[in-house]
Amino acid sequence: MDYITIYSTKDKNEIDVLQRVYSEEGIDHRLDDTDEIGEVKRIQVAEGDKTRARELLDQTGFLTASQAHAPVHRRMPGKKWIFIFLAAFIIIIVAMVILMFMNVE
Repeated sequence: MDYITIYSTKDKNEIDVLQRVYSEEGIDHRLDDTDEIGEVKRIQVAEGDKTRARELLDQTGFLTASQAHAPVHRRMPGKKWIFIFLAAFIIIIVAMVILMFMNVE
């Protein structure tokens, strides 16, 4: 029987959860940990169970709808602006402290 990789991770807890879910649902699966370093673990399912396995990934929150066909890198869109705001704030505080010490009479 042919198996395909459905999920890869370095987190053992995620692997344990997925193995339990697939076992409870009766999905034929196996763990592939043939990575050279041994860090990456892969859950593989039988080709006939691929659709149901993806549905379970989505239901359990491991796979969002946008990730069903291609991985999406999550980024905080406002992260750059927060950094700019904090840098400006620090510059203002430093300027105020310098002015306070310069006005000492």
